[in-house]
Amino acid sequence: MTIGEVAKMFHVSVRMLRHWENLGLLSPTRDTNGYRAYVPGDLNRLRRLLVYKELGVPATRIGRLLDAPAPQVVKELKAGRNDLEKRLHHLRKILDETDRLIDMAEKGTTMTNTENVNPDPWQSEAKNRWGDTKQWMEFAERQTTTDGKTKMEQERHMREVETKLADAKRRGVKPGSDEANELAEQHRASLYYYEVTPSMQVCLGRMYVADPRFKKHYDDIEPGLAQWLCEVIESNAATQGVDLDNVAWE
Repeated sequence: MTIGEVAKMFHVSVRMLRHWENLGLLSPTRDTNGYRAYVPGDLNRLRRLLVYKELGVPATRIGRLLDAPAPQVVKELKAGRNDLEKRLHHLRKILDETDRLIDMAEKGTTMTNTENVNPDPWQSEAKNRWGDTKQWMEFAERQTTTDGKTKMEQERHMREVETKLADAKRRGVKPGSDEANELAEQHRASLYYYEVTPSMQVCLGRMYVADPRFKKHYDDIEPGLAQWLCEVIESNAATQGVDLDNVAWE
């Protein structure tokens, strides 16, 4: 049979047959005109080659399987099977992580093994408000890839910064001062849900004052802290070139 006939019979390309020949996996004879001629033995070897190819055996290993006795082939296949198990475990892990990320992005929560998982009301509101932004996707990514210990450390750091802010307000630190600007930067860095630019921080600072729940959170730490923090944030942002009359959620 010609190479074209063989390619058609086995549903492979002529180019692939030539590639396998270059690797030494196939050795068709040549007719008097120098054209490849596949005899029954070549076709049988090709059938076996395709079996191992379908099993995912690399072409560089298929040659020795075709020429090895059964015990050696079985040994090679068992080793390959162990590799497949590891890859399968890895792929299942990736699949689970992908599902968790999709759940967080779509629902504001991760549906794990519990059917009746209720989203955090703050996250549900955030999903409704910012679910179409790139920051929401970044939040979902961080939530699903950060372990519980790290999240606790991030939350603890945020509370420490809030304590510093309250102390600075009590000491009469003025917005626009070097210390206040440094605290504004510490506050921005402590917002671990997604990257926050100075302009976005201004938007958040104004929300802390406008939203009664955020205002209560800060004012419970220190009376008037929400308004003071907003002023500190705006003063610091102005030094970085932010137009306070045209702030944007970037």
